[in-house]
Amino acid sequence: MRKLLAVFTSFALTLAALPMAAGAAITADAAQVTYRINNTVVSDGRLSSGSLNATVQIMNPDGAGKYFISLGFYGADGELGEFSAALAATELKYGFNMADAVLTADVPAELEDGDSIRAIVMDAETLMPVDTANSTLTYRAPQTDVETGYTGIYERYYTLDGADGSLAVVQEGSRKYLRAESAGTPFRLKDMDEGFVAFVDSTDSQRRLQSSGGVSGRGIYGYGGSTAMLWRLESAEGGKYYVRGYDGDYLALEGGEAVMREAPYPFSLTKKGESPFTLMTSLDGFRLFTEAEQQRIIDICTSVGAGVFPRGTAAGAGTTFLDRLESSFTKIYDNAASTDAEAQKSAILEALQTPIYPGLADFINLNPLKGGGAEVSVAEPVDEELYIWDLGFGVHKRIDVTYKTDEATQVLPFYTDDPSYENVQNAINALAKFPYNYRKYLEKVCVYASPDENSAYYCDGPVLTVRLRGIVDAEMMARSFAHELGHSIDMAGGENYQDKATHWCQTDEWQRAFADDIVIVSDYGNMFYDDPNDVENYGKRNYYEELAEFARLYFQCCGNRDREIGLKQLFPNQYKSFGRLLERSGMEHFF
Repeated sequence: MRKLLAVFTSFALTLAALPMAAGAAITADAAQVTYRINNTVVSDGRLSSGSLNATVQIMNPDGAGKYFISLGFYGADGELGEFSAALAATELKYGFNMADAVLTADVPAELEDGDSIRAIVMDAETLMPVDTANSTLTYRAPQTDVETGYTGIYERYYTLDGADGSLAVVQEGSRKYLRAESAGTPFRLKDMDEGFVAFVDSTDSQRRLQSSGGVSGRGIYGYGGSTAMLWRLESAEGGKYYVRGYDGDYLALEGGEAVMREAPYPFSLTKKGESPFTLMTSLDGFRLFTEAEQQRIIDICTSVGAGVFPRGTAAGAGTTFLDRLESSFTKIYDNAASTDAEAQKSAILEALQTPIYPGLADFINLNPLKGGGAEVSVAEPVDEELYIWDLGFGVHKRIDVTYKTDEATQVLPFYTDDPSYENVQNAINALAKFPYNYRKYLEKVCVYASPDENSAYYCDGPVLTVRLRGIVDAEMMARSFAHELGHSIDMAGGENYQDKATHWCQTDEWQRAFADDIVIVSDYGNMFYDDPNDVENYGKRNYYEELAEFARLYFQCCGNRDREIGLKQLFPNQYKSFGRLLERSGMEHFF
């Protein structure tokens, strides 16, 4: 690993650890310090490889001050690797003495148990650190030698019974703390693959059993967000189980409280009921599927993705794919007595092939992308005649835009009839979010007011056309560009742009991946050619839109652990094939 300059070595020895949660506030005598992680590299106490951007904000209530701020990656052996530092002076902003610094450190692709990210804020005059206790951010390697005992337990309702007969139950409240009680709501136990399970409060499919803090004895609570805390369910004597967290500590009941401790604590699991999913798997119709097909159905229904898509979006109206699947499974099970096995099988398959997103896979803003965030410079507009899709020939303003990243510099002409330049500026900024290799096939971009009051985005490979009704912000455009640039690398990145057979979505590999995954991203990705004049394609699947909708969802998942895992589980074959398309265009998988 690279050694640190001597002037910073003393700083490194006193580094405090970076807090796990974005926005965690830490108070000290000298200042209040807030760290914000800008791209997700941490989940459940584990680091992921990639570049970590951390914003450090200092608020000094006593007056102006100067602070040394540093961020570094440490190996398990304590040796310092990537490191960055800054000197920040607080100044009066919004009625407070504040300072901000953005620091970057690279987390290697290969991590060892004990590797960590640490940060420090020190008073520049006294060189005394600002106290940031109890906030270690450490990678813990997955355990591979532990016998787990979750086989046959997935997707059923259980109480978690302690040694003295009490239950670990989630209590009502804003955070629903876990306590030991004599009775309570059972958990729904989900097999999350790779030897991990999740405990889900049966009254709320989004409320998971989650740990808070990083030391033994920390509290356990039912988390109200969408993050899935994964646990190992290890076999114990007498048919009991140990519940173990990522850091190796065990869940236990002590003194009426749920705590984490180093010593194992045995729980009994008392089955209280079946989920609609497990009832469906008991039907004769399910048994008609091959063993491989049955396993694929199990993988879909027990995936993280089934529980997180499309919750919290306008398209999904707050429901998940699993919610809609289980509504269908319940009807199939209730009607089992009056239907034969073939009808049950067809109904199960039809439910699984219902698009996850009603409408477009949209409504999720993009996190910062690896290789994105280009430096943008804009030339003065000039008049130029151009043929535009549904406008014909006309004179438009041409604006040459230069995108500069460490990887490449690209000059791209934008054509617009927007006299305020607001929409074209938003389009310029939206495109800057993407890495060069994802936008490199574009030759020009047209941004103009819709002639028929309907907004539309269109990309034929080298030309991105954006017609808009009213002003559209950069975030909304970026989501659509993720879809349209999927068309660009699919078509313009082919061996022969004019030859449709070379487009990625027309290959046997992509179409087989689409079929094998069973599930479909969105209604828009479930399109067929319906123009009777299109004799060649009429009635065929529109694989162009299916690939582009997958691309949109893929980029919306970047930086969110639940969505990243969920996409891989729901679309394993398309994920693999899309990765090969990215590689052909000069990129690697973003997650």
